[in-house]
Amino acid sequence: MNAQDYIASGNLELFVYGTLSEAENKEIIAAMEKYPEVKEEVEKIEATLKLLAEEVAPPVSTNVWDSINTKIFSSKVKRLETDKTTNWSAIIGWAASVLLLIGLFWMFNQNASLQNELVENQKENQELLEKIISTEESLAETESLLNILRDKDIKAINLPGHAPVAPEAFAKVFYNQNTQTVHLDARGLPEPPEGMVYQVWSLKMDPLTPTSIGLLDDFVTIENKVFVLQDIPESEGFGITLEPAGGSTTPTLEQLYTLGVI
Repeated sequence: MNAQDYIASGNLELFVYGTLSEAENKEIIAAMEKYPEVKEEVEKIEATLKLLAEEVAPPVSTNVWDSINTKIFSSKVKRLETDKTTNWSAIIGWAASVLLLIGLFWMFNQNASLQNELVENQKENQELLEKIISTEESLAETESLLNILRDKDIKAINLPGHAPVAPEAFAKVFYNQNTQTVHLDARGLPEPPEGMVYQVWSLKMDPLTPTSIGLLDDFVTIENKVFVLQDIPESEGFGITLEPAGGSTTPTLEQLYTLGVI
């Protein structure tokens, strides 16, 4: 084999890595002595492997590199001057491999740590964004509600608790006869028992005529306890009773919680 055959064979890389047999190592050493270009190619491979280890491994002190360089240089001189069986190329290959593995392990840990931090930051940013959106929506709803309640056509009616049933209960109705709309503030009502629902009634007083205007089905889930009821008939008063789920056709007076007149 000539010099180019050795270079193209791929055995020079295996020689540097220390994976050839003893006979193959001797053949490469002989080729390096015979062909300067083969020796130069081996040195290039060793330099490239060293550079790769430096790029991926944690910083190594100058003293450590000097020690490694000294050992590498010494081993190369001895390898060329003697035919001893000590496989210095294997030692060099394993040393470089260890440095490479250390560097890759360090980089893997750094990348894993950075990825975890990135996931946590993204989660925190998402939660913060959701809070900001929720706050903005709440402010917008509050401003819209205030504008409605400030309307000159709004009539505010207090609905105090019915003493025999719920003396501590209370509610407030904001009634706009022109738009046939009621905004009901029900914060003063206790949470209804399971299987029961609050039903709101529009009242005509003479004769007393109750008309159902809505159920507060989502009483538990609505945080501000403000409910909007539409298509309200002409009313002279309002009442709230506790009814079985689904509501009733007529109010259960034994469960009258609040009552108020205009």
